[in-house]
Amino acid sequence: MPYAIEITQTGGPDVLSKTDRTIPQPGGGQILIRNHAGAVNFIDTVIRRGEMPEGMMPDLPHVPGVEGAGIVEALGEGVDGFSLGDRVAWIGPIGAGGYGTHSVIGAPYVTRLADPISFDIAAAIPVNAMTAYHMLVNLGGAGKSVLVHAAAGGVGTMALQIAKHLGMTVIASTSTNKVGYAKDQGADHVIDYRTEDVTARVMEITDERGVDLTLNPISGESLKSDLDVLAPLGTAVLFGFIAGPPAGGFAEDLAKHFQKSVSVRVSDIYTYFLNRPDGFSADMATVFDLLETGVLTPQIATLPIAEAA
Repeated sequence: MPYAIEITQTGGPDVLSKTDRTIPQPGGGQILIRNHAGAVNFIDTVIRRGEMPEGMMPDLPHVPGVEGAGIVEALGEGVDGFSLGDRVAWIGPIGAGGYGTHSVIGAPYVTRLADPISFDIAAAIPVNAMTAYHMLVNLGGAGKSVLVHAAAGGVGTMALQIAKHLGMTVIASTSTNKVGYAKDQGADHVIDYRTEDVTARVMEITDERGVDLTLNPISGESLKSDLDVLAPLGTAVLFGFIAGPPAGGFAEDLAKHFQKSVSVRVSDIYTYFLNRPDGFSADMATVFDLLETGVLTPQIATLPIAEAA
């Protein structure tokens, strides 16, 4: 019997409950996938707590899960390149239903999965690896050096591995107990932000040149220090707001670095998802090639879906 784990009201993990569902049918350009694994993302917890920004909260009941992996069960009209029974991985919008037995996903956001890759590993790849790859390659221009904040997180781990694969000098910023982990994931240099001055250390490591790119899910006051450590023509990419919205302003901060011609970008992977489906699809295939060849090695833990809470 098809089923899903849904949220009928916001609150703690106990609001997640199992419910029977009917099997959805794919429309034109869509693929029906029987999920073998789904992944937990930060956005799932934000929705469950009812803390989404105004206007972005999905209607309840809601089935969490925006990425997964499984088997193709049906093809909508106009879908080419897939066959029934194909092993695939996918990323979808809010409401894609990764915590359920079935998801209907647009074909550009589904990629075939090599036989040696487990569904569990594949489900952990799309959001984190695509976020990291998009920022490093499409937004950052794959510069020669990068500072990765929160480097031991899901996106941070993928960013370290991809950046090292691209031949970049990789500087990781993380907390004391995760320094060894960041080194193991490929960082050339690791800064313990709890005990070291990140700006001073980056400038020391780079012989005062600075880095070409910073990847920052923190925001808050950290944007100011990112601007300080950017090399000429460098780019700071904000992709999260763990410490709240970025502090500062153009007059005081960007103008201070005018002669370095730096740029600040914000990155939400769903902007790329919605506006450039062909490019997104091609990059997703590239990312899964990196998984198949061993460049990407996500660190995962698994639970049966019944224990989603």
